[in-house]
Amino acid sequence: MGQPINKLQYYLRDEVVSHNQKDDCWVIIHSNVFNLTPMLRDRLDNWNRNLDYLIAHAGKDLTHFFHENGEPRTEISPSTGRPRVLFPPILEVAVSEFSGTKGAMWSQDPFYHIGKVTRRPRLIRIVNALTAQTQYMTVCDEDSIYDIQQKYKQRYNHHAGSYEWRKFSNGGKACSVLNLNGTLDENGLTDDEDSNVELPPPSIWLYYTDDLTIA
Repeated sequence: MGQPINKLQYYLRDEVVSHNQKDDCWVIIHSNVFNLTPMLRDRLDNWNRNLDYLIAHAGKDLTHFFHENGEPRTEISPSTGRPRVLFPPILEVAVSEFSGTKGAMWSQDPFYHIGKVTRRPRLIRIVNALTAQTQYMTVCDEDSIYDIQQKYKQRYNHHAGSYEWRKFSNGGKACSVLNLNGTLDENGLTDDEDSNVELPPPSIWLYYTDDLTIA
């Protein structure tokens, strides 16, 4: 089965929250996800209180500290009467030229920008026809089937690529192979987000191809 190479560039908020350590630090700014781990790793020998403050906000949404273009918001200091940034860690930069873009604040640096928060989380059901196991997964609305396949592979089945990913339609009478490049909606696996009735999640069926070389 052919496998397109798609970058996993959309994230659930729950995924970002888990990156909340000194050696694994992500933050959100206006739905953009930044991985600041390289900068922090570069600053281990030049640590300060601002970086401690940044770690305290790791995995969190910092949108209220920034304008939409990534510029830091400021306020007037009551003691000096001068502007000061609301989030002091924005003043910190990497020491090494290989750990960031020279002259750029990390909130505007493409080096740290790894993707965006999903517009909408989607619950799906994945059924392994060989083992009869069912997994429920929450994925990003923008994820391609290939992206979902890779996440399923990481969490549940290392040989996820050794299966054909299919869907049933027409009341279960028709079965077709999913387009790995397409999203859930593009493959006809839709749901009605405005419905007042709770509908079952879309189902993806995995059929074993007897080829463990595909992963």
